[in-house]
Amino acid sequence: MGGSWKGSIVEYRRRLRKTLKDSPSLKPYLEEVLAECYADGAEQASAETGLLVETFPQICIYTSVEVLDSDFLPDEMIQG
Repeated sequence: MGGSWKGSIVEYRRRLRKTLKDSPSLKPYLEEVLAECYADGAEQASAETGLLVETFPQICIYTSVEVLDSDFLPDEMIQG
């Protein structure tokens, strides 16, 4: 995975954690919209990479804990 993707992941995770720290009442909302946000992200990744959107899992396979964890990257991203 290229450095710019890792940088984007780090930045957006930081923003999410800061927002949740500033407004902890949003935590349940994150759980509610995670699947929708994942679908949007898969669509954007498809557009940016030229890969078919069907290349990506159709449902979010990650938990909100994993999404926010600064040390978590899926194995295939680490190896790729």
